[in-house]
Amino acid sequence: MLEICLLVAVLSPVVFAQIPLGSRLSVEANNHWISANGDFTIGFFNSLNKYGLGIRISSGLIPLQKQPVVWIAGGDLRVGNKSYFELTNDGDLVLFDSTRGVIVWASETTNSFVDSAVLQDDGNLVLLKKNKNIVWQSFDTPYDTLLPGQNLSANRVLRAASLKSVSSFYSLRIDVAGDLELKWENDVVYWRSASLHSRSALRAVLASDGALQLFDHMSSPIWSAFGQDHGEPDVKFRILRLDVDGNLRLHSWSKSSSSWKLVWQAVENQCDVFATCGLTGICAFNESGFPVCKCPFTLSSLPGSKCLLPYQQSCESGSSMVKLDHTSLHAIFPPNETIISRVSSTQCRILCEQDPLCTAATFTNDGTAFCKIKKTQYVSGQSGLSVTSISFVKRCNDPLAVIPNLTKVKPESPSQNSTPTVDHLSVCVSCVIGVSGGTIILFIMIHLALTGFWIYRKRYSFTARDFSTYSKDCPNPSGLLALSYSQVKDVTDNFKHQVGPNTFKGFLPEKQPVLVKDYSITNVAPRKFRSGLLKLGSVHHRNLVRLEGYCCESSYRFLVCEYLKNGSLDKCLEDPVIRKRLTWRKRLNVCLAVARAVSYLHMGCREFVGHGSLSCENVVLDDSLEAKVDEFGLSNFLGDSSDGGGGGSARDILDFGYVVLAVVSGDPKVNRGGCDRAYEKWTGGNAGEIVDKTIDSGVNGDELERVLRIMFWCLQSDERMRPTMGEIVNVLEGAMTVDPPPPPSVCRKKVSGISESDSDD
Repeated sequence: MLEICLLVAVLSPVVFAQIPLGSRLSVEANNHWISANGDFTIGFFNSLNKYGLGIRISSGLIPLQKQPVVWIAGGDLRVGNKSYFELTNDGDLVLFDSTRGVIVWASETTNSFVDSAVLQDDGNLVLLKKNKNIVWQSFDTPYDTLLPGQNLSANRVLRAASLKSVSSFYSLRIDVAGDLELKWENDVVYWRSASLHSRSALRAVLASDGALQLFDHMSSPIWSAFGQDHGEPDVKFRILRLDVDGNLRLHSWSKSSSSWKLVWQAVENQCDVFATCGLTGICAFNESGFPVCKCPFTLSSLPGSKCLLPYQQSCESGSSMVKLDHTSLHAIFPPNETIISRVSSTQCRILCEQDPLCTAATFTNDGTAFCKIKKTQYVSGQSGLSVTSISFVKRCNDPLAVIPNLTKVKPESPSQNSTPTVDHLSVCVSCVIGVSGGTIILFIMIHLALTGFWIYRKRYSFTARDFSTYSKDCPNPSGLLALSYSQVKDVTDNFKHQVGPNTFKGFLPEKQPVLVKDYSITNVAPRKFRSGLLKLGSVHHRNLVRLEGYCCESSYRFLVCEYLKNGSLDKCLEDPVIRKRLTWRKRLNVCLAVARAVSYLHMGCREFVGHGSLSCENVVLDDSLEAKVDEFGLSNFLGDSSDGGGGGSARDILDFGYVVLAVVSGDPKVNRGGCDRAYEKWTGGNAGEIVDKTIDSGVNGDELERVLRIMFWCLQSDERMRPTMGEIVNVLEGAMTVDPPPPPSVCRKKVSGISESDSDD
């Protein structure tokens, strides 16, 4: 099914052919610009009470409800109901958002001698000089769709639309080898055109006859894919779209059936699309042959609920392994796995069983004998008789009523010929006897457990009376440890060890060190405090400080967080001993860890989470000087942020630029003046002078150049020029090149309709 968006109005003022300077489209006016042949229209469309500016196929041959949007200004950008799209007198196309009061997208063609605009008959919106030379065209900035005649060049990306408010994980691009590839995030390639050639492709083109082709620098085709109706002359409309499920599909409009017909798709088996189910389960085919998402290792049956691996390191009663035949699992957050070769399925199970960090393992039962160890609860995958892999899922031995669709692995080596089945009509006599004996043993264990708990409660003074005073106002969210105020005093030894403003070191039972932060002065209402914790309590990433618990009793508001020995980055940079230990490699890893953490907040969570106050003060280092980001998203419910995410992405990217400059220069108090001086040194060929003098050696010139370039792009005052966090991660990892940036000071000038939103703090 194509995702169809209807334009705001059908019978409304329109402009045909040439579009003069000063022309404007607005949500309120419901006006449009239409191509001369009437096949394409540009205007605002409604999406969940927000508006986008897009081009749609508007031919009278296609019913309105089936007319697809084929280009959107700014991709996922949505604006308010008083917004407008204007071709300014300076020759710039701008999209103004009435909600934020700023220009959120522009063609950036001011002073390019633009004379007019035209929506061409092929659906391409172009800006023209007086001599009709093209200055800018929408075909050069595709979103999720290619039209016939449109190029996808090697430096462009087709990105799938998202069903959520964050950017999609799926993209189509030309890789360094010259092949088309479908990619999940920046890590996993799950389809490649795999053309047998020695020449690199420069562009991909959708031809009008229904062929998708790759061309080299000599404009010779080196790979082709053809739709089922290739060459049929009566097909007038075709679109190539990267759909929301991650598959690339070619559709043709069928006049006979009055519908869009699928004529080619890149991935034949939808379950082969990496993480096609996201966090809602693993992909399988139902009895009707349609792909569905199932969760075989949890009891939740709510639509859209997360399907997480059940094992957590906090298991008190041990763990066991559960076998899933014909199932392949893949780690997705992060998408990293430890691969061990030349092992048996039994050895693979034992390796995971003996690794306290392992949550699941997959044995590739296809002759390769690989064992893929996962150390995250976030997985996707597929199952079915055609899948040869065997997976083992670790779970806690805590009492459960039922474990659906799972087969517990026996300690001895299982028979390769047996298939686990469940016969619901037979009665196992030995099982009944076992259950009876087990009941007696369970009764004894419960008695001992209650006695032990009474002793434990007396020792640590964590009594039921403490919880009853506040749990009704602020119930426990996201499984976090709920503490009363008296328990907070016990944890901190009556606030004895202060390590920062309103911050105290403490110890949970079993001597686990934590940081306890006092936010009582914020006077946040219990409901708002709880709402914020519900969101942040489910955010987990290796480069984010773990939230352990909270206190929400009376007027007291405390957060209990993971403790890292070396403390904040600013203090580490001021400590001569630790600063000396921060080699170039360590510093590069610090920048990359922070970038990955913020990228996860922006794109990896179910909802966008902005940090809001990223700085060296809330980047903390552990014993190995590995970095984690702290205090993310707190301004959403502890401050006055109104954007719902603790700050916008543009602000986080600017702040990240200053963090990078501090790490490279060794100055945690660096400001805009320091940025300008660093830029002058870089443009003067003296990039080495920016680097902290305590770094004796080991600075890689190429890495330094890459870091400085992306840093200066982050520090641009015009937020439209800043890269995304995903792009930043790519650059720091060396997977993406970056152009030389303009001077940050040049970009501080006000743009028409935009005022600087970033202060000099």
